[in-house]
Amino acid sequence: MALLSRPLKTLVTTAAVVLAGLTAAPLARAQQFDQQPIDPSLAIAIASPVRNGAFYNLMILQQIPNQRQCWQEQGQEQGPVVVDPLLLDFDFTGACDRSTDGNGYSVRINGQDLGVQYRLEISPRQNDLVLFARPTRDRSAPPIEIGRTQGRTNDFLKIQLNPGWQMARRTYNGQPVGHIYLTHDAPLEVRLAAGVAPAQGQTSPLPPPPRPSTSTPPTSTPAPTPALPPLPSGAIPGGATASGNHFRVVVPITSGDTLQQVRNVEPEAFRTTVDGQTVVQVGLFRDRQRADEVYNALVAANLPAKVLSASAPAVASTPVLPSIPQGATVVVIDPGHGGRDPGAVGIGGLQEKQINTTISNRVQQQLQAAGITVLMTRSTDVFVDLDARAQYANQAGADLFVSIHANAISMDRPEVNGLETYYYSSGERLARSIHASVLQNTDLGDRGVRTARFYVLRYTSMPSVLVETGFVTGATDAARFRNPNAVNQIADSIARGILNYLGR
Repeated sequence: MALLSRPLKTLVTTAAVVLAGLTAAPLARAQQFDQQPIDPSLAIAIASPVRNGAFYNLMILQQIPNQRQCWQEQGQEQGPVVVDPLLLDFDFTGACDRSTDGNGYSVRINGQDLGVQYRLEISPRQNDLVLFARPTRDRSAPPIEIGRTQGRTNDFLKIQLNPGWQMARRTYNGQPVGHIYLTHDAPLEVRLAAGVAPAQGQTSPLPPPPRPSTSTPPTSTPAPTPALPPLPSGAIPGGATASGNHFRVVVPITSGDTLQQVRNVEPEAFRTTVDGQTVVQVGLFRDRQRADEVYNALVAANLPAKVLSASAPAVASTPVLPSIPQGATVVVIDPGHGGRDPGAVGIGGLQEKQINTTISNRVQQQLQAAGITVLMTRSTDVFVDLDARAQYANQAGADLFVSIHANAISMDRPEVNGLETYYYSSGERLARSIHASVLQNTDLGDRGVRTARFYVLRYTSMPSVLVETGFVTGATDAARFRNPNAVNQIADSIARGILNYLGR
């Protein structure tokens, strides 16, 4: 896949310094980059459906003039415009450019690059899809609406930009450097003010994601759900919190495969007990909106999720950010699960958290030997919340984030084995680099590179991937996990894939 080029590390570091503290001070004009408008007929922003429209990723296509046509449109500007991305059916080298993650596009307002502080996302709003820039550092800052599809289907849909928004090429010293801006000339203060209290004719801000209506029948009927007993901390979907300053997202266990169903949505989920009721816990969040979004994703998968008010965790570990050398290339490695959360438990009692720790520590060693600064969300057997993992990487200003897991399915399916690598709106090229390296250097089966809305992928602001290194429930993979040499081989291959991505 032809991704647009990534700016040099030194430029990104300089831009990050310039952008620091923008929410508290007037914007300073960026010195590193400029922009060059793109002819609107030669570029299009598309809502690209995933899982038959379960969610959408942003894709930007650029037509190279006088070359083979890259897309066709069908529909009216007043309604949804269906896009046929023709480049998917032919070799588009030299005819089209395609951007599918944060390496290829970002937000720029009033001449200021905001790719560090805002991430482009597509979210449903009633019968519409909205493209907005969501703040990644200051959670109190409102999102900025950029455009919408003017209707919703399960097709590729054109995002029609709001007045004042346009697409432009990033330039450096007057030369294009292969990056697309969604840009607006108004000062950021004006855009945020419009988002909070829209003036007449301006576009209203994107509200917090709505909860799925309980009156709308799901596509398939979930198993009857035994009600949780009344909780002292208060169950809160649709109501106010009773006490506590955190929010716990849980799913009552209704069958033998509830845990796996939840992990298909969020792999960090684990089994626990809340006031004597056995549940699957997905996360513990400081931010109600973050908890609501995880809740919505679970309900969309027909899982009977609940949000509970809770006190701050007593045993969770928060990784401490060390001093980072100026100009260093920083990679955050995230060993999944840990502490009270064993992760998946497979053949012979094989615990996922132990595999994740062993592989991650080896990856750290290999990358450090190559001169990379490596930060770990955990290096020992401790529990770390989902949000703490993502925010640790964001606060570090990391270049890459790699979450390492082991997969699982029913113990009755020992024939299911193999490697899976996931990305969300960012990280496809990184995912493919790691995946190819592991397949080339091990005998793991290939189960593909896929997109997923995992929490640590959605809420990290750099290219991020989640690697499922094999199945603890698979006969072949479980035997491999018990072989130290084979485990080291997996770890070394992940490290090599990261280094290949970085051009080392």
